[in-house]
Formats: sequence, structure tokens, C-alpha cells
Amino acid sequence: MENTIILLGHGSRAGCDMPEVAEMVSEMGSIPVRYACLQFCRHDLPSAVDEAAKNGAKRVIIIPYFLHLGNHMIQDIPAEVDDLRGRHPGVKIELAGHLGVHPKLAEVVLQRIKEAQGK
Repeated sequence: MENTIILLGHGSRAGCDMPEVAEMVSEMGSIPVRYACLQFCRHDLPSAVDEAAKNGAKRVIIIPYFLHLGNHMIQDIPAEVDDLRGRHPGVKIELAGHLGVHPKLAEVVLQRIKEAQGK
């Protein structure tokens, strides 16, 4: 496996829907997508990257499934990615941008409004 895509969510003590999201992205993009969570989840980022490296990944692309540019995006995730780069010097580990502002997200909000209005 040359490339590994990891969809990184926040995680929650109440449960994790990242497996379903990763599966949808994988099916829609016809590419294998793994998932990891930053907190409160067994599938953490270091474990996901370790597994990818163990399986021969030469490049790992981390896609943060975060809406806003907060402390996790500014400090926590980049620091963890830097640590992982030191841990796996033979693997190119890239951090993509967070979800942020995008017209498709506005479409999702409009869909939720319609659902709430019963249309």
C-alpha cells in the first residue's frame, strides 16, 4: 500500500460515527479511507499511522473532519503530526486543511432546515 488516507474526527464519549463517514467517503471516492479520532476513541491517530506504516504506506494523508479552525487544528493536531513524522521518518505524512467554509456544507445546513420544517 503506497498511500493511506486517514479521516480524523474529534471523537466522543457518546459514540463515534467516523467509521460510517470514512466508509461513505471511501465508496464515493472509490479509494480506501481509514479513520481515527483525536480523543475518546480506541482508533487514535498514532495507532492509525503506525498501522499504515507497518503495512508499507509511503505516504499518509490526514484529512481533519473539523468544521472550525480551533485549538485542535492550530496546535494539537499539527503537534501530533510532527511527532508522527519523527516516529516514521520513511513515511511522508501530510496534513490537509479542515472542512471549514464550503458551499457543500451550506447545502447540508439547508437540507437540515428543510428536514426540520417537515419538507
